[in-house]
Amino acid sequence: MKNLHVVMGGLGKTVLFASLLPSLCEKDDTDKVSIMTAWPFVFQFNKYVHGIEPPAGWQFLAELTMYDNIIYHEPYLSNYIKEADLHILDAWADMYGIDRVPPKPIVNFNPDSFFEEEGLIDEYELSEPFQKKEYCVVQFNGGKSGGPTDRNEPRDYRLDLVQKLISKIRNQLDLDVVCFRHEVDPKPSNTITFKSKTERGTLGIVPIINKAKFVVCIDSALMHLSALTDKNEKTIVLWNYGQTTPERIGYKFQTNIIHNSDMVLDVDPQIVFDKIQEVL
Repeated sequence: MKNLHVVMGGLGKTVLFASLLPSLCEKDDTDKVSIMTAWPFVFQFNKYVHGIEPPAGWQFLAELTMYDNIIYHEPYLSNYIKEADLHILDAWADMYGIDRVPPKPIVNFNPDSFFEEEGLIDEYELSEPFQKKEYCVVQFNGGKSGGPTDRNEPRDYRLDLVQKLISKIRNQLDLDVVCFRHEVDPKPSNTITFKSKTERGTLGIVPIINKAKFVVCIDSALMHLSALTDKNEKTIVLWNYGQTTPERIGYKFQTNIIHNSDMVLDVDPQIVFDKIQEVL
């Protein structure tokens, strides 16, 4: 059976979907499956993926007749929205009729050597050189949708508190701070911006994470990309309970701080800093 499995949505959600690939191969009785996605680089190097198709509309596409079935399940619009503790990956698995698996994305590349070996090192860069010997990686905004760049969304960490936390990290831990952000997101001062020159270059943050002292982020793409590394509990994720929780879309092996608010995240920076010191 040659099926095409469709995954739509943001980068983080697409990375998380990769956890299901071995089970999908087993269900389809094949060594590799084909994927339709807007984020091809997530699956480009995956040993469980054979073909990658770009997103399609509703029109007839003769080139897709090579597949027996095109299968698309949208986990957000499922039991996921009525069951408070249902993980999105479990919602996906239930709809596919496969066994539930622990959320642990599979991308299949060595983050410390891949970009150099493949000659892709120029696909990403940092906005400025490191000034200190060691660094951490942060993401405090989930990406804007064309709105004002100086305003937080509900899952974002409040801008003035971001600056207080960064000041503590730089002055008390003597670390540089690499910020994973969209160009339209606010740029915290005294941080180094990670810049992807190509879509595939986005994966360049993974080797940077792998060598970082720790990661601090919100429910965001960085949380999922960090799950590809060995940082585990050294990834500290700030959650706004009014939005979602780690039980629904996160990872138990990361360090999660849950804040209950209907507004933006405004957890005390000292609480975050204390947690950083605990995991170091």
